[in-house]
This record gives sequence, C-alpha cells and structure tokens, in this order.
Amino acid sequence: MSLSKKISKTVEGIAEIIKNPWLLNVIINQNENWQKKTPKQYQKGFGQISLNQLFSDFDGNLDTVAFLDGGSMITDLLLLKNACLQFESCKYFEIGTWRGESIINLVNVAEDLNTLDLNVKDYKTYNFSEEYAYAHGFFIRDIPKIKQHLGDSTKFDFSGLNEKFDVIFIDGNHHFDFVVSDTKNVFEHLVHDNSIVIWHDYAFSPEKIRFEIVNAILKGTPVQYHEYLYHVENTMCAIYVPKQFSVDFLQQYNDPKQTFSVEVKINSVQ
Repeated sequence: MSLSKKISKTVEGIAEIIKNPWLLNVIINQNENWQKKTPKQYQKGFGQISLNQLFSDFDGNLDTVAFLDGGSMITDLLLLKNACLQFESCKYFEIGTWRGESIINLVNVAEDLNTLDLNVKDYKTYNFSEEYAYAHGFFIRDIPKIKQHLGDSTKFDFSGLNEKFDVIFIDGNHHFDFVVSDTKNVFEHLVHDNSIVIWHDYAFSPEKIRFEIVNAILKGTPVQYHEYLYHVENTMCAIYVPKQFSVDFLQQYNDPKQTFSVEVKINSVQ
C-alpha cells in the first residue's frame, strides 16, 4: 500500500472513531493487545493439564445439555461435575447462572448448591433486554435445593455468606474489571485450603486463549497462588487447584491427545 493510501486510511479511521467513539474500545480490547499486556511467562497462557490428570476416576455422564447460545461445552460441564465429586458433601458456589445449565447438572453430586446472578433491576441497569433477563434460571426454577442469591457481584456482600466452598465457578460478566472483582472476592471470602476455583471463558475455544481473562485472573488471584493456575485441555476453562501437575502449553492445530466418546439422547421440555 502506498504512503498516500496509508495516510488516507488513517484519516478515515480517525474520522470513524470520532463519529463512533465506542469503536476505540473495540480496538483497545482486541485479543492481540491484551496478549501484549500479559506478563511474559503467561503469553502462551497457563500451563495445560488434562481432565485425566485432574480426575483419575472420570465421570462422563450429564443429564441436561441445551446446546444453545451462551452455554458451556460438554467438557466444561463435566469439569464442574468431576470437581464436585472430589469432595464429600460438596459445597458449590457459582457467579453467573444464565439458564442454570451448569448447576442443574450438579444436583446429584453436590450437597450445598448456591448461585449468584443479577436480579431484574440489575439487568435494567446494564441495559439488557427483558427477554434476556427472564431467560435466566430456566433450568433451576422451583428447585428448592439450589439457593439463588440475587445481586450485582461487584456490590454483593460475600463476607455475609460466612461460608467456605469446595468448588467455585466464576462465570459472570467476562470483562476485565468484573473478572478481577469476582476473583478477588472469591479468594478473600469463599475459598479454603483445598478449594477448587474454575473460570469459564478463559478461552474463546479450547484452542484460542482469551488474554483479557488471563490478565484478569492474574490480577485477581493472590500472587502466591499463581503457580496453581492451569488451563484444562479440551475446555474453555481455567482452574485453580492447589496441586502441582506436569504441564505443557497450547499449540494451535496440534494433533488431539485424546478423544471422547459421546452418546446423546433427546429429552423434550414440558
């Protein structure tokens, strides 16, 4: 491209940003820019561990999978389920519930089940549509075993729970400041010595890391725990588990290390 064309493109770009300032956020939040901000040792993401490494007796059964937008992969849901199975009478807490697909699969493997999600007035604050707001919690309505806490996680009084949890799932707002806030609150108020913390959308896909979330996890997690942060292969999740594992690092288009057998049955929704 000639210099004159480059200058013309630059002028056009600046004019477009002046007319639409929100475009600047798009540029700033590009994944490549977040990767450049990432500490050097994490520019390939967290070390990877497999589901086999985490769970020697892996349970691959799920009761409810919607296969709809905004949900989790089958492997993400199985990660949560098997994490809960590591604890007798597991105590579980999640931030961000959406339709409730994650927690409904834990009803038979966790004893104490808790969710935190926005209430209707909070959805209005963030300009979400009414349809979007009322789609939340579809799978967990009228299930007394699940305790539903309502509120904005950046304002919620986590200390008021006065309780520690075995497995915590962070799956709320996935922008940097929110993930930092949720992570800090979890480590300050909810974890005990053996807790497992799982973050959803650490990756856009199992082979594409989301570096905004990498940076948020690092900022929100106490430094002494950074050595226990991992990416779970074949999932979109990062995990904190206070154990040492042999790791490798993500390389796109590598040959699969393992495959999964899947059986799908269709259940009608009444």
